[in-house]
Amino acid sequence: MNVLLIAYEFPPLNSGGSHRPYRIASHLLRSGIRPIVVTPEASGHGEGNIDPSLGGDSDERMTVVRTPLDPKGPTYDLHATYYLHIVDPAARRWMHHLRPTIERIHREHRLDAILLTAPPFSLARPCARIAKDLGLPFILDLRDGWSHWIVTPYASYLHYRLTLREERLALESADAIVATSDQTITDLKSLHPHIAADRFHLITNSYAGDVPEIPERITMRTPTVAEPLRIGYVGSFYYTPYQRALMFSPWYRKKPHQFLQYAPRKEDWRYRSPHFFFKALAALRTKRPELAGLVRIELAGHVPAWLRDMVQEHGLMDLVVFHGRLGHREALALQARCDALLITSSKVIGGQDYSIAGKTFEYFQALRPILAFVSEGAQKRILQRSGLGLLCPPDDLSASVLVIERMLHGGIELRPDADFIRSMHSSVMAERFATVIRAVSGRRTKVIV
Repeated sequence: MNVLLIAYEFPPLNSGGSHRPYRIASHLLRSGIRPIVVTPEASGHGEGNIDPSLGGDSDERMTVVRTPLDPKGPTYDLHATYYLHIVDPAARRWMHHLRPTIERIHREHRLDAILLTAPPFSLARPCARIAKDLGLPFILDLRDGWSHWIVTPYASYLHYRLTLREERLALESADAIVATSDQTITDLKSLHPHIAADRFHLITNSYAGDVPEIPERITMRTPTVAEPLRIGYVGSFYYTPYQRALMFSPWYRKKPHQFLQYAPRKEDWRYRSPHFFFKALAALRTKRPELAGLVRIELAGHVPAWLRDMVQEHGLMDLVVFHGRLGHREALALQARCDALLITSSKVIGGQDYSIAGKTFEYFQALRPILAFVSEGAQKRILQRSGLGLLCPPDDLSASVLVIERMLHGGIELRPDADFIRSMHSSVMAERFATVIRAVSGRRTKVIV
């Protein structure tokens, strides 16, 4: 059985979206499914995020076909503007290369299904159309929410409705819809109740490499000034103060061209930043100044101006180390050196957050205690299930301070759920994809063009 995996992001590109498709493809062959990956040439994304250690082309477990990706032309910024687009402009750069490539692959390999991983969401409907034209079942893998991925408001209510329509048409075109959290599926079912519930499938992200030896309990060491407790974080926080201001400012305090902005729900992405962690750490320093020398914060990833300002605002510059961007191997090594790892989540006002950070699964593999400043939602639930989470309610400063204080005294015991952590390995998730692929294969009559 041959399946085409369409991945706009794929190694050696080192991005939040490149790891999932690679891990899927790496294990499908064990399930009797041959993956053929079609992806843009890595150079089309720019050289800044290329990490050769991630592999991609030389893996014998898959066939990788690379296509050109048009450069960003003079109209790219116009199509990408906040006010003049409904979906991202990625399809404009790629589809006229992608379609003939897919048709050629189908002639040569007689595909049994097409699997698209998104974002970019602009690819969803064009790829569904190709699958229909070729008589192939179409599987849509949503790594993020779509219409309700609301970091900042929509330009208007019309923009929201058109995005919702785009989402609906894409979901209706899919034989199977995969999402990375239970909350994403709950949200999609609520938004599109006419779509059959059995078309939705939960397949979370995962970790690669070896499955760790999982002890019955993990005991945190007692830090000293010479060997402080190292709390690490790798990646971006997906937050800017400006976007948050747009979300929560009343219309009459915005600029005239922003008066029509609309959000179907309020999401506070300051909770996704380390603000509440820093706030708790600063409060602990005031309460117990002698403990400050027992902790170091190690941050790896892009360092925006607001992040330095936030550290400065809380008086923590002497406790924080900025490592900047790291390659994937270096990031894993940093996580392994840390005593605990930080996780945050956004807050959906009056609702549940859908996102589970991809780094969560690498944290599971590292078997490190996870200091979790998380709101209600999927991220909190999966950490509770793992047995590795030290949960700090962001809105309860006293409770959060107490958790960090206990960490600095040492001796905290965690009991990891071994079966659950093993089930988060890439091979398990690939088998779940294989089950979905087998279930939809043969539903349509193939067409060779």
